[in-house]
Amino acid sequence: MKTNIIIAFLLSIGLVSLYSCKKQIDGCTDPAADNYNSNATDDDGSCVFTPDIGESFGGGIVFYKDASNEHGLIAAPSDQSDGIQWYNGSYLRTNATPTLPFTGLGNTNQIIAVQGDGNYAAKLCADLVLNGFDDWYLPAKSELVELYNERKNVGGFSDNFYWASTENDNDIGAWRDSLAWYVNFTDSLNGYKNCYYKNFNARVRAIRAF
Repeated sequence: MKTNIIIAFLLSIGLVSLYSCKKQIDGCTDPAADNYNSNATDDDGSCVFTPDIGESFGGGIVFYKDASNEHGLIAAPSDQSDGIQWYNGSYLRTNATPTLPFTGLGNTNQIIAVQGDGNYAAKLCADLVLNGFDDWYLPAKSELVELYNERKNVGGFSDNFYWASTENDNDIGAWRDSLAWYVNFTDSLNGYKNCYYKNFNARVRAIRAF
């Protein structure tokens, strides 16, 4: 009889130890978060909530998110100019040719490094301080196309030409140095994009990344 009692006692201790030593998994336990971990047992405060396209965030309105759903692009709520030149008075080659999302900041910095101080599209965006943020820039061609695609979610656009920070890289000689990309935001033209002379006055909408 004593033996049975001892065995039962030892088994009960073993079960208590088993449950008390169950492995704890730290992580995000909120199903609404971008990085929700269904295996997590303890919330470690790491939950990430990124806004949806069209929502106000980071000083403007979100218009693009990458595949990770954690990074994206924000447009200023209104235009920074209804007509300003791309260049600073001379057809200088800037080599600001990247087109993809998140490359517009590098383009903007490159343009300013070559063209210096003045009143032109890239400098206007770089100098902008809006809603507490000072890292705005002139969008690269693909960023501007994405902005056109979400223009109704962002709002405030004119049926007109908007400058991209991407310089023409298709031609040679003087033509190559004289042209930069734009996107026409007129609805009936479906986001028509092309190159035009840098002395043309086009509209500007600054963006920033998060």
